[in-house]
Amino acid sequence: MEQEIPGITSIKTSQKSKIRSMPRAKGSEYLDLFLLGKNKARLEKEKANVEKRNAHVTVELKAIDEEISELEGEISGGEPKETAEPQYKKMVPKKPMKVMKFEY
Repeated sequence: MEQEIPGITSIKTSQKSKIRSMPRAKGSEYLDLFLLGKNKARLEKEKANVEKRNAHVTVELKAIDEEISELEGEISGGEPKETAEPQYKKMVPKKPMKVMKFEY
């Protein structure tokens, strides 16, 4: 059973509760609109980052599952399934790196 643990995002703040120490001043609608727009942009950016991270984790899990099935096939004595292409390729530089020696 998965249990949700309350974190720092679940803490009620005065901004989340819409509580103000002073009553709203006339003409502050533009400021509120600006702040809400900034908050929306921040949350959209965070959502995009979470989606990227989720896609990356899914790819990693798929690669791990393939390796597990291959190793289980080797253990059971059967032939392991052939994968189309390894996910990671060895990185080889096209030309040698420039190196500078320092003498002390």
